[in-house]
Amino acid sequence: MNNNDHIPLGIICTPAQYERSLTDSSIHCLTRSQSIGLTVVAEAGLVSLVAVSYVFTIILRNIGWRIRRASGKALHVFDGPMDLLMFSLFSADVLQAIGAVMSIKWIQDGKVEVGGFCRAQGIVQQLGETGVAMTTLVIAVYTFLGVCLGKDIKSMPIWITQMLMAAICLFIMLMITLGNVINRDKHFATPTPYYCWIGADYLHWRIWGEYFWFWITLAVSFVTYIPLYLWVHGNLLFDEHTWWKFTLQRVDLNADPERKVIRRRSLVMLAYPIVYCISILPLSIARWTGFIQERGHRPNHVPSTATFAVVAIYGLSGACNVVLLLTTRPGSTLFCNFKRLTAGHASSLCNSLEQSSCDLTENGEGEDIGLGRLPSQP
Repeated sequence: MNNNDHIPLGIICTPAQYERSLTDSSIHCLTRSQSIGLTVVAEAGLVSLVAVSYVFTIILRNIGWRIRRASGKALHVFDGPMDLLMFSLFSADVLQAIGAVMSIKWIQDGKVEVGGFCRAQGIVQQLGETGVAMTTLVIAVYTFLGVCLGKDIKSMPIWITQMLMAAICLFIMLMITLGNVINRDKHFATPTPYYCWIGADYLHWRIWGEYFWFWITLAVSFVTYIPLYLWVHGNLLFDEHTWWKFTLQRVDLNADPERKVIRRRSLVMLAYPIVYCISILPLSIARWTGFIQERGHRPNHVPSTATFAVVAIYGLSGACNVVLLLTTRPGSTLFCNFKRLTAGHASSLCNSLEQSSCDLTENGEGEDIGLGRLPSQP
């Protein structure tokens, strides 16, 4: 009798590995359909990785141009909060995409198993996914406060944003370090089951290290979107002196269409939290369902097809952020078009390299729609 007769069709694990996977959570043998689904997830991550790498090419090229033009003056890589926020977001997007692409190893091996590579994937994914969530949360809050306080993001002190980003990095690194050190003698990062992440036995580490920030960002984005939507349509007026006071009113939708268009354009920054909500909501539903089913060490019955679909959608969030960036074209020397930077009229567009913006982006009517601008009250 062939030793492979009792192995389901499509599984390339050895008989011993398959037998062990039936009772040992430290290894999971992929079926053919699971390998296909994981390939889709890895491809989605690869699309985002290539897209975000293109953005970083633009950033590095523009930084190089600024260094050559600095003429001995002090060079600041981040001219304002906008630069730092977007750089942080795309840095986290890169790590998130790399975590997805790392699954190619499991597709090739036909199994997911604990070990050094498994631990590395868990760390990279937590770095990227939590970083994206927390940075998007800051962007949503900044956008909302920009409306309430009537301030431009460029007018906000950059040191506040620097402290926020430093706190975010410190928190994420602390959670990852503590989780892996405290549970170093256990399988902290395990197959879950199609790729590696924090094991099911460490639910509190999953929630506070990542999922809490998924859901709080989702909630804040929804909560801020509603009043901002009403503000765009003129139904909501914020008090000029007290930011938490507002007035609701009924308005004619066609009364001032020009102001409505301007307000819509001023909410470009809110597009990033909205894209995040669209990408994370299906994943959250699938994960919550799995959490409920796994109570009391019961099996998770969420279909693998559904899991791969929502993870692939989430994996494309980095590419979607790049599309937003290239479409809206922020008024910033860190992200603006290099050809425009190097053109002979660049000096007329940018008063100096020390200025916090380079308003190079124009719409068809010649109005600036700088992504670096937060909406302001009329």
